[in-house]
Amino acid sequence: MNDVLQPPAERDLPPDRAERLRAGVLAALHEPEPRHAGRRVAVLAAVVTTVVAGVGGATLWPFGGTGGGSQALAMSAAELSPSQRGAVEQCLDWSREQRAHNTVGPTPPPLEVTLENLAVAAQQGHDSVMLFLTDVGYFACTVISEPGKEVTGANSSDEWGDRRNWLPGPVQLLGRSSSEFDGGDVMVTGRASTRVQRLVLEHGDGRTTTARLKDGAFGLVSSNGAVRADARLVSYDADGNELGQLPVFDKGDQDGCYVDPAGKVLYQPQHAKDEPSSVDPASCAPAERWGH
Repeated sequence: MNDVLQPPAERDLPPDRAERLRAGVLAALHEPEPRHAGRRVAVLAAVVTTVVAGVGGATLWPFGGTGGGSQALAMSAAELSPSQRGAVEQCLDWSREQRAHNTVGPTPPPLEVTLENLAVAAQQGHDSVMLFLTDVGYFACTVISEPGKEVTGANSSDEWGDRRNWLPGPVQLLGRSSSEFDGGDVMVTGRASTRVQRLVLEHGDGRTTTARLKDGAFGLVSSNGAVRADARLVSYDADGNELGQLPVFDKGDQDGCYVDPAGKVLYQPQHAKDEPSSVDPASCAPAERWGH
């Protein structure tokens, strides 16, 4: 587990915002590794929050929120635009650098990934988020490349273990970026079960954005305005029946326990990780098969 990063000095932020960011950081359990230290990265680290489900989790990263800027979504390397390809290559470079310099120590190196492992790349203006999926685990990465400024970003990765083919419900968030701590413009990536045929982001104000699904992976860039703190991902089956709703910003999302068909607990609440025996498999929901 990574050590919790210290927030920036409160003088760098408005007092009320500094306190809220500090609380968010101290509540986090894992944190992506920031790239290229500087004031922008310090603020980035301060608002990173990871929601853990089992060992893996969904990561929230802030980004610039370019609003009406250009948007793009690619579900494979073949669909990348030139600017997206540059962001993907940056993530791969960071992964190689970290693996080369992180051979020892308490923080494990990120998974080894290649361009062929790219499952989703979402871009809004100068901000990009990528998700790489392998047989071993996932690598999620964000890149912020504002003209005239140093490229910054963050990344996180985790191994599937015995959860590779199973999800905590119909949808599992793996990469999640927003322009505000709990709202604004949003980019989301993750995995979906075999039952999910349609996935929609409900902004919380009546507006929606539909995610693109391919081979059990999904991605979206919010449209039609900023989302609210109560935004949800709503999944549907082939007949249009609702399968479930997953809060986008609630830290308690994916916090239930889930078992495989043999009754083995694959995902459990964070508070139960130190006391596995406190989880009764009979009280857990069935995990759903990944739709890859």
